[in-house]
Amino acid sequence: MVEGEVKMYSCGPTVYGPIHIGNLRAALTADLFYRFFKRFGFKVTYVRNYTDIDDKIINKAKEAGISCDALTEKYIQVAEQDYALALMEEPTHKTKVTDHLPEIISMIEAIIKNGKGYVTKEGDVFFSIESFPAYGSLSGKSLDDLQAGARVEVNLDKRNPMDFALWKSAKPGEPAWDSPWGKGRPGWHIECSAMACKWLGPQMDLHHGGEDLVFPHHENEIAQSEAATGKGPYVNYWVHNAFLTFSSEKMSKSLGNVVNARDFLAQYGGELARMIFLGVHYRSVFDFSAETVDQAITSLERLYEAKKTAEAIRDKKILVPDMRAEQVWGGFLIDCDRARDAILDHYANDLNTAGALSEMFTLTREFNRALTHPNAANTPAAILAAGEFIRVLETEIGSVIGVGRMRAESMLEHLAKVRMLRSQNEGKQVLEADEIESLIRERKESRAAKNFKRSDEIRDHLLANGVEIKDSPEGTTWSRK
Repeated sequence: MVEGEVKMYSCGPTVYGPIHIGNLRAALTADLFYRFFKRFGFKVTYVRNYTDIDDKIINKAKEAGISCDALTEKYIQVAEQDYALALMEEPTHKTKVTDHLPEIISMIEAIIKNGKGYVTKEGDVFFSIESFPAYGSLSGKSLDDLQAGARVEVNLDKRNPMDFALWKSAKPGEPAWDSPWGKGRPGWHIECSAMACKWLGPQMDLHHGGEDLVFPHHENEIAQSEAATGKGPYVNYWVHNAFLTFSSEKMSKSLGNVVNARDFLAQYGGELARMIFLGVHYRSVFDFSAETVDQAITSLERLYEAKKTAEAIRDKKILVPDMRAEQVWGGFLIDCDRARDAILDHYANDLNTAGALSEMFTLTREFNRALTHPNAANTPAAILAAGEFIRVLETEIGSVIGVGRMRAESMLEHLAKVRMLRSQNEGKQVLEADEIESLIRERKESRAAKNFKRSDEIRDHLLANGVEIKDSPEGTTWSRK
């Protein structure tokens, strides 16, 4: 490791179709770490790859009657557009497997030379896991257990059923490249090792991927990279994001519950997507449901409603000093310092985004509470406090998690449209604010006239259409569920 520098790699998608929201969560996790390191002044070299040669790609290209290159180039562009919609920052390098065949072949040659790989009579090259005693250290799997549970392999030229392919000999009708072992194509695992080694060197600080890649992909990466270079550890810190589920069911194409990222982003937008997926810790299984989406909408509205108020205060021209209100804002500025420190502590604790957002919501509550004091919004100190609130939101939350940096009015308009679309899809009526206020006044009059039946009807009508009301001695308030 070099002080002040971070070298990181993220396993990107296999591009044989549009990315789904599981891919999107993984990409956002990598983007989160990238933003975090940059926010705190590190020089970051970030590599994200595309796997553009694979069995699935070959089969899909055959079905479509086009070349693998045409297919993958199409879906790389689709993925790039999706990443931009999700407000992701550009990596230092975006790599493709087919651009790195010389590096892949060179690494395989080194593995063979070092006695860790072997060539079969058919021209396949395999890695010998028995030559690498540390195999299984990342996943916690022992070699004996792996061998005992291994299925019988069709390829009888393998020395061990668990040995994995570094190079696959050419098959009729499939893309192939020249190599010292004959025409063929690389195995899946060697791709990332070769690309990472080219752009980051034989060792890196951080390597990211979904938890489904721990074994065998990342386990194999470690083995072949260290076998080729003779240097270890290959990676200092591994980062694996958890699965995405649908109402507690693992997302799977075979189950038919995969949501296309483009459709999702078109409906919800980048900031809301980031709130949905980064509002929970990256290592927590995230259950994607209507309820979790609604919660994220409400959370983002809370932040932007407070920001809208803060923007209005910050832009005021005429203010009247008020000693009591000035003291209130003095206390709030202390809260801002406390919140900033607490947010940074949560980031330092394995990038706990849920904890960081919780601190921001606490600060938002304190900001709204300060505004309840008489004349609080009209004092000179209010400008300073409003500006500081916006800075905490935009700098500490926005620069890392990627939410809170839009102009408040435009974001609130977007969220209102999202709510309207969701309500239309669910067959609900979308009530405008003035209509809600009118119904609340009618309910108040009904209660005063002891017409409790009508009063209850209004409450139920509001609730059925996503509006929750609360009665207090100060009056009735409402919020959208």
